[in-house]
This record gives sequence, structure tokens and C-alpha cells, in this order.
Amino acid sequence: MFEQNTRQELTSRQKEILSLLRKGLTNTEICKTLGISANTVKVHLANIYKILEVTNRTEAVSTQNESAIKFDDLKKDLIIVFNKENDFAATPKAQELYLSVVESFHQYHIFRIIDFPEKDLVPGFVISVSATHDNEEVLFISIRQGNSRELLWTTSIKVNSDDILLLAQKTSMLLFRSLVLATAKMKYTSSSSVPYWWYASMYCNVKLENRSKESFDISKKMLTPLATGSEYNEQATYMLSMAYYIAFLENWGDRQTNSLALGELARKAMYNAPYSVYSKVIMAFYNTTIGNKAEAISYLQQTIEETPLFITARIYLIQIYLLTGEEDRALKLIDECERLIPETANKASVTHARSLILFLQGRYSECKNIAKQVLLYTPNAMAVRLIMIACCYKMGQKSECEAQIKKLYENHPSFNQNDIEQLLAGVTPQKKAFIMESLQEIFKK
Repeated sequence: MFEQNTRQELTSRQKEILSLLRKGLTNTEICKTLGISANTVKVHLANIYKILEVTNRTEAVSTQNESAIKFDDLKKDLIIVFNKENDFAATPKAQELYLSVVESFHQYHIFRIIDFPEKDLVPGFVISVSATHDNEEVLFISIRQGNSRELLWTTSIKVNSDDILLLAQKTSMLLFRSLVLATAKMKYTSSSSVPYWWYASMYCNVKLENRSKESFDISKKMLTPLATGSEYNEQATYMLSMAYYIAFLENWGDRQTNSLALGELARKAMYNAPYSVYSKVIMAFYNTTIGNKAEAISYLQQTIEETPLFITARIYLIQIYLLTGEEDRALKLIDECERLIPETANKASVTHARSLILFLQGRYSECKNIAKQVLLYTPNAMAVRLIMIACCYKMGQKSECEAQIKKLYENHPSFNQNDIEQLLAGVTPQKKAFIMESLQEIFKK
């Protein structure tokens, strides 16, 4: 049986009160329902908040119902059914694209993929595919959860390219991203068609894109029980490792503590799944935090070679190239990412890397425009905000520079110049000096 975390359990009375909170009852109504005093309710609520690690009733209500979470489903497969809704005989290019998409989807090594529904099987998702031919061949794709008929996502793809492989890779990434977003919007229950490990991992995946301390805290709380128990779950371990790596980069909490936590997750990953691409990325995360960038680069290169669709590995390799002063290799990889990533997908991390390179090249106007795009999606990204501030300063835009500094402190009230040093940890001395000179001139005023 899965070992749950060591957090103190709610008493039966506390669970009863929490259940009433979830039904929307006020303190007075809880008093009447349970026949207890108002003061007793307040004491119980204070203890519930402490145990759940929340600060108010809204946060308490939004926490997962522990009894609804099936911790014993860590070995349960996430089943994806690809369902062809018509014959593709008249659309050979669409048929080729469809087969290439299914093959590409296998590269994620997460799903159990089948091409026909099995008896008594409730799939996590059904991907329905059909094709038409008028002036050109078109592949229609839609996603439904389980056996529901409600559409979660749908698109059409014109098969007018001779490069079917590239089109299949883009389509697969678009499909995967759509599954992630659909999962993150779900309300998980014990009867959900997807296993809890998938729901928690993808929910945290989307949360972490906000690059906020809150998203790190949520990820730790949701994923630690799944990643540190007696049963090994690859996705939960990978996502928790990503959370600690982002925390290390963003300086959330003690850096050594975050690196040590990453080290333990890396040890567990290599023990349980030494040849997995996810284990290799976790090792890359850890090696970066301890300064072994050559090892990190090696692990990420192996991952990309084995799994070309693993865009996250490419993005973190770009970051490490920037840390080691290899801008040309970083730019080449950025170009590859922009060629591969679908137009509708989130390209913020790749764009972030390009903005830093443009800044280092003195192309401040271009850099500012790109940084502005990134901040629209991730306003909490401290590094990008600093790049924006430096660009405005270099261009003599004093009022905008001051406005950006104000926004920086709104999102990071405790920001100080030591944060700049830590954000640039590992950057080559020449590049670090160039960036520090600009930022220190700004913040010493």
C-alpha cells in the first residue's frame, strides 16, 4: 500500500466540519447541525487550517478530499484510445499523418495506447480522428475524456506538406499540450477516468508555468506524497523534480535545501528507472544545481536524441548553453524549437532565452519587445522582468524603466541585489559582468 505523507490526520470531527464547509455552511449553521458551540467550531477550524497547511476556509475547501484520492493507483495506466471514425482509403496522406502521429505519441512513454476500445475498458481519453478530401486532404482530431461525449478539444489539420514527419511531430505536441490543459481544468474525483498521478502531475505542470512561489508550494504539497512513497511513479517524480529545479533557479527558499531534495529524487529515479528519459532529465536538473553543467548537457542531449518531442529537455539545454556562454549553440536550438513547437503552443521559455541572447548582443529594442511578450504570460518571471528593466535603461527610457521596477517589487516584494547574483550563478564571468554592470547601476539609484 502507498505510504501517505506524515502530515497529521484530521480527526473524525474535523473531517465532518470540513465536509460541511465544502457544502457551503456558515459557522452558525455548523453549530446548529452538530450541536456544538461557536467557540468549539472556531477551535476546530483553526486546527483544520494548521493540519491542511492553509490560512482560511476558502483554501481549506479547495484542498483535495483525501478520501477521494486513490493513492493505490500509482501503477494504473493512463489509457489513450485512438479511434478512426472513417476509412482513410481515399486520403493516403491523411492516413500517413495519422499513423505518424500515433507513432510519435508513443515517444512520450507515459500512455498505454490502443486503437480500439476493449470490453469494460474506461479509457482516460479518446482521440477521435477522421479525414476528408475536397481540394486537399484534411485530418480532423478531437479529444474526449473517458466515455463522455463532451468534446474537450478539436482541430483540423491540412495535409498539404510533403514533410509528414515534421507535421506529425507538431500535431503530437499539440495533442499532448491539449491533454495537459484539459487535465489541469478537471475536477478530480474518485470516479475520474484518469489516474490521480496523471491529474496531479499535469495540474502542477500548468501551475509551474506561472513561475510563482505559490505554484512551487502547491506542487510540493500535491506531488511529494506520490513521489516519495514505497511505490515509484515516474511522472510525479519528474514533475516534483522540475518544481525543485525551478525553485532553485528562482531562488525560492534555501538553494542548498532545494538541491539536496533534487539529489534525493535523482537517486530514486536512477534506481527505479535508470534508462528512462525522465530520469535523465532529473539528473540534468540535479547536475546543474551542483555545477556539473557538462554532465547536465550530456543527459539532455541523450534525451533529445531518444525523444525528439521532449521540448522541455530542449528548453533546459538552451538555458545551460546560455549559462556556459555558448550562445551560438543556444540560438541553433532555439531555432529548432520554434520550428517544432506548434504555433498555438506556449513558447514563453524559448522566447525568454532568445531575449537574453539579444540583450547580450546589444539589440535592446528587439530584446524589449520579446521580453514584453513573455511577461504577458508569465508576469512573475523575475529574470525576464530584469531583462526588460535593463533594456529600458540602456535605451534611456527612464519612466518605463521605473514602471518596470515598480512591477518587479509588486511581484517580488523582498527582491534585493543578492537575487541578481543568484540568478546569474554559473553564467560565464564576462557575460555576468556585463549584465551586473547594467543592473547594479539601476538599483543603486
